[in-house]
Amino acid sequence: GGCLYEVRSDLSRSRRVVPPGGPGCGEPSGVRSKLLLLTYTEAGDDGELLAGWTQGQGSCEVWRLPDYRLVLNRTEVVSCLPRGSTAGVVFRQADDWYLAVAATYYNGRRLPPAGCEPSKSSETAAITVRPIKTLQPRGEWDIIKYNKEPLHFVDALWWGGRLFFPYYRLKAELDKDPELPSMVVMHQPHRSEHSFDLQGQVYLDCGCRSLLISSSLIRQEERGWWVGVFHHNHGDRAWDSTAVCVFRMEELQDPTCTAKNVIWDKQVLLQGPCKVQSIKKSPTLIHSGLVAVYGTVVLNQIVLFLGTDDGQLLKAILNEDMKSNCPEILYEIEEETSIFPKLRLDPVDSNYIYLFSANKVRRIPVANCGRYVSEQECLSAKDPYCGWCSLNQRCTLKENCTRSNSTKGWFNISHAPDKDLKILLRFPARNQVCTPSFMHHINIHSIEPLWISTLGKSEITVKGENFTHASGIKLILTGSSGCKQEIIKVRNVINDTQMTFALPPMRKEAKSVCIQADGRKCSPPVTLHYVSLPACFGITPNTSWISGGRKITTTGRNLNVVDKISEYPQNKSEYHYLSPSLSHATEGKVVDMIFKVETTFVPCVKLHYHPDPVFINYQLHTELDPDLELKIYKENDNLNISKTEVEVYLSYMNGSQTAKIYFSVQNITEKPDRSTILCKFKREGTEKIDFSTVKVFVKLGNFELEVKPTSSYIYLYVLILLPIVVVAFIVTRYKSKELTRKQSQQLELLEYEIRKEIREGFAELQMDELDVVDSFGTVPFLDYKHFAIRTFFPESGGFASIFSEDIPQSRDQTRKDESFNMLHALICNKNFLVTLIHTLEKQKNFSVKDRCLFASFLTIALQTKLVYLTHILEVLTKDLMEQSSNVQPKLLLRRTESVVEKLLTNWMSVCLSGFLRETIGEPFYLLVTTLNQKINKGPVDAITCKALYTLNEDWLLWQVSEFKTVTVNVIFEKIPENESGDACQTIQVNVLDCDTIGQTKEKSLQAFLNKNGFPYGLQLNEIGLELVSEEQQRELLDIDGSSEMIEDGIRKLNTIAHYKVTVCFINVCLLFAFCCLDVDYSDEHCHLILPDSEANKDMKGSGHKGKQKFKVKEMYLTKLLSTKVAIHSVVENLFRSIWSLPNNKAPVAIKYFFDFLDTQAENKRITDPDVVHIWKTNSLPLRFWVNILKNPQFVFDVKKTSHIDGCLSVIAQAFMDAFSLAEQTMGKEAPTNKLLYAKDIPLYKKEVKAYYKAIRDLPPLTTSEVEEFLTQESKKHENEFNEEVALMEIYRYIVKYYDEIVSKLERERGFEDVQKQLQQVKALFDEKKKCKWV
Repeated sequence: GGCLYEVRSDLSRSRRVVPPGGPGCGEPSGVRSKLLLLTYTEAGDDGELLAGWTQGQGSCEVWRLPDYRLVLNRTEVVSCLPRGSTAGVVFRQADDWYLAVAATYYNGRRLPPAGCEPSKSSETAAITVRPIKTLQPRGEWDIIKYNKEPLHFVDALWWGGRLFFPYYRLKAELDKDPELPSMVVMHQPHRSEHSFDLQGQVYLDCGCRSLLISSSLIRQEERGWWVGVFHHNHGDRAWDSTAVCVFRMEELQDPTCTAKNVIWDKQVLLQGPCKVQSIKKSPTLIHSGLVAVYGTVVLNQIVLFLGTDDGQLLKAILNEDMKSNCPEILYEIEEETSIFPKLRLDPVDSNYIYLFSANKVRRIPVANCGRYVSEQECLSAKDPYCGWCSLNQRCTLKENCTRSNSTKGWFNISHAPDKDLKILLRFPARNQVCTPSFMHHINIHSIEPLWISTLGKSEITVKGENFTHASGIKLILTGSSGCKQEIIKVRNVINDTQMTFALPPMRKEAKSVCIQADGRKCSPPVTLHYVSLPACFGITPNTSWISGGRKITTTGRNLNVVDKISEYPQNKSEYHYLSPSLSHATEGKVVDMIFKVETTFVPCVKLHYHPDPVFINYQLHTELDPDLELKIYKENDNLNISKTEVEVYLSYMNGSQTAKIYFSVQNITEKPDRSTILCKFKREGTEKIDFSTVKVFVKLGNFELEVKPTSSYIYLYVLILLPIVVVAFIVTRYKSKELTRKQSQQLELLEYEIRKEIREGFAELQMDELDVVDSFGTVPFLDYKHFAIRTFFPESGGFASIFSEDIPQSRDQTRKDESFNMLHALICNKNFLVTLIHTLEKQKNFSVKDRCLFASFLTIALQTKLVYLTHILEVLTKDLMEQSSNVQPKLLLRRTESVVEKLLTNWMSVCLSGFLRETIGEPFYLLVTTLNQKINKGPVDAITCKALYTLNEDWLLWQVSEFKTVTVNVIFEKIPENESGDACQTIQVNVLDCDTIGQTKEKSLQAFLNKNGFPYGLQLNEIGLELVSEEQQRELLDIDGSSEMIEDGIRKLNTIAHYKVTVCFINVCLLFAFCCLDVDYSDEHCHLILPDSEANKDMKGSGHKGKQKFKVKEMYLTKLLSTKVAIHSVVENLFRSIWSLPNNKAPVAIKYFFDFLDTQAENKRITDPDVVHIWKTNSLPLRFWVNILKNPQFVFDVKKTSHIDGCLSVIAQAFMDAFSLAEQTMGKEAPTNKLLYAKDIPLYKKEVKAYYKAIRDLPPLTTSEVEEFLTQESKKHENEFNEEVALMEIYRYIVKYYDEIVSKLERERGFEDVQKQLQQVKALFDEKKKCKWV
């Protein structure tokens, strides 16, 4: 069956409306959607929804909105073929709605798919016009049929009272000389009859491309344009394989002929033969891999949105000649899945466009105006969506600029005012590099490689003839039409037949490349593919023996750009290589396979090494002469060797020479004790074999071994060992008699437990490597205000609540009270502010807490003056250096004990908030989500919050008994708080039998959120659970009358196992008012950790309870490693997001402050590089990143538990160890928190040093660049905070130490005016105090 979902325009919430309830989408499975159209009326009713499916011979359903009531279902309306085309459009005439649909009902095959056999009347139908009331054609005039060959329809359009259907012949996908695509036009000969007839068709010539991929109609009042994406029918992805052409609707609307071998009707047959017109257009845009187009008109400019087959969304702007600029990349899908042919603007907010691919819908902004920093850049972009907002001094969308209805507030290139602006052209002409003449003396045979990554290629090789005789050799790269050509000079002419070029980094696309010499004509172009970095999906097999040589196949994407010394891989989805040998390796050795692409290393997959296979002996059967049968016995292992990997041969002496026989391996069978390799060889001829000289060899890759035969000496070994075994048996029996039964049971139990836990821990590490969250929905970012408050005041809840209050919109921030204006002016005096801070810091009772609060109040007060705040930061940092440089310069900025140190923390938070949200936020949230998922995968003690899976030994739950997973069906009832939910939902939830009822509630609510994308609507303490069975309904509670009482009044919390819940239904219901909520169980209850006395008492019992005694914490330390392995890729992704430079650019704040520290070190003649490294580490990772990593609640709307805090502390410690210069020398007794990441730290340290070096090597920022960035950040945060509250708090400190401040000002020169201003400020505030204003 098929499902329909109703989704909000911002994709924030969705609900399934057809079918309304129950699991799945009905029968049969594999149904495909073919049509989805909506009618509407000017009266404002909700209209009808038309949905076409492949089921029911191509059925079309009509649903009445808004209640989705099915009013009609008609078969044979759309195509029932899985790949059959269907294109439809709804239109209105008089008071009735009509559906015009073109479909491929029959593909020309003799045997159509089962369940898709069209009737004779529909078999040759191509286009039908149907009233929506009946969905039945009214007569033969509303049915257009094809005569000879099936057609593939791309779109259906309604314009100017006519119907348009672009199509191509199905055979065009295979023909070498195919026909051009066509546009069929239908009109109404007699408008009073409302019937349609075929008017004619025209051929659409877009550079002789024979396939049509996507279509879009652009409307502007009475004018219209049709845009199509055309494709050559050859299969390769050449640089010019796809192109966009634009046709005026006026030249398409009046065709007079049709091709009789394609479409016919009665009217056409009467007209007689005529020639079909062909409309030829020069391509508007040539670009590789185009698959989708959508066009619109914005401020009298045509804008095209284009999708590619590798997941790019492009935007092209056309000039008056219908030529495109260089397309801008709006969005790239990381998985590089192809975009569907249909793109749509958001009907509610046209500043967004919907992007469809695979099983996901994305909502993408139509413009990225923020990338243009200056007014000149903004207007030069010629993007009609973007304009300069003079009020904010930013490039914005029109809707994002206040008073945007006036050109004085917002203007773009369409109505730019008379200003002396230099507008940069965005439609560059192609470089004229070719001349009519052609030199034959230089010949190009090949260019390798033709697939490279977007990083470029340091060396490509061109082979040909006569290179040493040519001069001015250049390589010319041509990408999308409208983009600038790249001309690259030859790097090295090696000899007469070989030369090399270095290609620069480029964006992802296929480009044309040709070679030019002596200013003559270019060589014939070939296609060069720029693709994204390779990605690995899997490895087969994933194990190898230590000696190596096993054939390994890695599957992935763009693997043909991986650098290899001898050759370039030709397959972009598979990579074959032999596993290397390891000289020293233990069981379970894991090797990271890393691909090198230019100077970048791409992590791929992990290869597990095991010891070489052990072959026990062989048996050779010669009685089947002339056939030989050989059985080789092998110890069982984890290598999973296949018969194709084993090479077996036999050698024997034939006179004085050695002869060999190679066996055919028939199969490998495995038994509990050993494996058997069965081999056979069919002898030919009468040659005799001397079996006394036979030797058998087995070869696997690099491993080769002679296998010994089954020997009779084994009986001698048995005779020797037999007395020893007998003696051992007698001794063991004698000792066992002296052991009590109790001790024997304990010993067996201890051995069993240790064996079991070690084996399970080992298996878990091998099999459960990754357990990453599949989807976590929308990242719940806090807004900037709450992020800043939580970083400024991490421990001061009172101030946080004051500054969190929204500022009234009516309040004019420019008109503060006179007292605040004067105080603000006073702190904007740099000399006074620096003197004030130094004076306050010298006061003994001005505590560290006061210093941090003062710095945060100052940051808020100067939030809109970040340039000035940065100058203050510079001055105070230099002063701090003067204090510490004479003692221990490495201690600079290590702690937060001064105003400037806290000021630096706040400054980093403000300046990096955008980078944190755009680059780090998603991998950080994925880490928190994955960590939570891993913790909840095993038992969690509800009292102490300790868990079996954790990173922190202090939070390890090692007292847990056996547990198992239970799948329960949780029924969620309809509640008023949940408007988007169905009337009733049943969701399968996996819980543990040791989970409490409260934990079951949490997992149920999380399962609801994961499935629906929105919360249930009730909090944890507002819901109850009821066990639903045929006999009764029973309320489930953590504590009830059936709860187990242990001792000293301690009661054990009820669990799923306590209620004997197996496969059942649990109902989620609203709690009654008299139910007890938020009970504190910590003192008089227990869950998984039993009291010590109770554990001791269990020694006397039997069964699993007695196992409590034998729990050893160290046995469970593998759970720490298991948790680390599960989240390792997520942690590494987060770390590398922080210390990498996207697009080779560092955030402005980081580059500026690091350069500032480098300059100060040079000024102070500090030559020790470790000092500067420590300064940078103390100022950024220690001061900012660690604070973020340990506190996700600063960035997201999440609750941080104490357990999560403990785990994040381990990760944060590993993060800081990566920045440390000290060498880690840890023994076996080192803390587990340190040992966990000990092997990873050396690699991280190298990456950190490379990160610091890369930032230093970047070009220095100019003063104007820094100030422009700070100004932009200031404007973003205008009116975020109530600055008067911050100023009031600053004044409290001033008045508290007023005498000391005045005394300092009197001792210093040049502060006479400042003293007067300070006195005036105090007088104004004193006056307000009398009026009880403050």
